[in-house]
Amino acid sequence: MNSESHAALAAALWPDAKQAPVKVLECRHCGRRNRVQVPQAILEPHHCECGACGKPLFLAPHEPLTALASSAYEHSLDRKALAALKGIPGFPALMRWLVAQLGERSLRLLNLSSSVLCGEDQFPELVALLERSRQSLDLTQRPTLFLSKSPHANAVTYGSEEPAVMIHAGLLDQLDDPEVLYVLGHELGHMHAEHGLYRTVAVVMASGTQRLGAVGQVLSFPLQKALYKWMRCSELTADRAGLLACRELGSSLNVLMKLAGGHRPGVTRRTKMQLAPFIRQARTLAKLEEDNWFDGLLATLMTMDSSHPFIAWRVMHLLEWVEHGNYLEILAGHYERAKRTAAA
Repeated sequence: MNSESHAALAAALWPDAKQAPVKVLECRHCGRRNRVQVPQAILEPHHCECGACGKPLFLAPHEPLTALASSAYEHSLDRKALAALKGIPGFPALMRWLVAQLGERSLRLLNLSSSVLCGEDQFPELVALLERSRQSLDLTQRPTLFLSKSPHANAVTYGSEEPAVMIHAGLLDQLDDPEVLYVLGHELGHMHAEHGLYRTVAVVMASGTQRLGAVGQVLSFPLQKALYKWMRCSELTADRAGLLACRELGSSLNVLMKLAGGHRPGVTRRTKMQLAPFIRQARTLAKLEEDNWFDGLLATLMTMDSSHPFIAWRVMHLLEWVEHGNYLEILAGHYERAKRTAAA
């Protein structure tokens, strides 16, 4: 991103520079606490140095987040929704039954039959982007990558024993490489946070009772809705992983904007979508929910049967994390680390 693009993004995000957020970060080298402007930290982190030792406050763009634990960026709504889901009577037994019935072999066979398996000799560019995302998040597990011919702008992660990422060709039509990096990081976030097993169960339940047979006839309404709610909240955690993988806020927001309004030829030949109005839209939503709890309830009711939350809601939560959460602390090297065995 050049300086002109930085200026445009800063103006879109923080039109009043005087009201731009400020954070105090500890230097990982000498321990000195530094007061930094969030816009500069986000857009020009390489210019942020410790006032005492002069060393960089933040990791380099492609420097891995060594031993990053998924709990370091897990959204609180994700954690609470999953805890509520596990607390539903009978859910553990249902999980065991579904895993025994489904397994992962059938899903892998389906993708080998209907999609393109990516590797060093097949779409190596996509594999390289996936590897960049994986290294940025310092994940030891390497998922299989599939490319689907689907025209829909989407990607999906499934499996826990043998995780796989499926990216749709329709998504590649709309995104550049940094934006694809964000999407792949988002999918790796699902894998890192071990969402695969629960998401597979949710997808099966969402498809109706036909695939579940007699057992599906007795699935309770609260259980289905709890699964949907958790799936929506899990997207907020994965969005954070996507940003940590690509480390370009502009690219991350562009992906969400394109998913919200489309980037098809019929749109692009008429106009170019502008980020600033889209950010204002998300901030308006945040203020509405802050001022009136009923607006938040309405949003929940309108998405009860959806596996994904409203895009503007995702943007709102991502910006909240960047400005007031621990995003910059993570990039400064201060985060919860996962325990790894010697073999890992």
